[in-house]
Amino acid sequence: MSELTLRILEQKRQRRRELAQLSYPEKVRIVEKLRDASLRIARASQRQGLRAL
Repeated sequence: MSELTLRILEQKRQRRRELAQLSYPEKVRIVEKLRDASLRIARASQRQGLRAL
């Protein structure tokens, strides 16, 4: 495996450890934020005729 791939995998592991230590309400807040962003992207792409919802 390349050095870059190894670094990326280690960063992913570290981020997962950090997320696992968050409180439940904080995890919910993050998921809601991601959902809202996803919906904004979907609406914007729909307005521009890029894809259907």
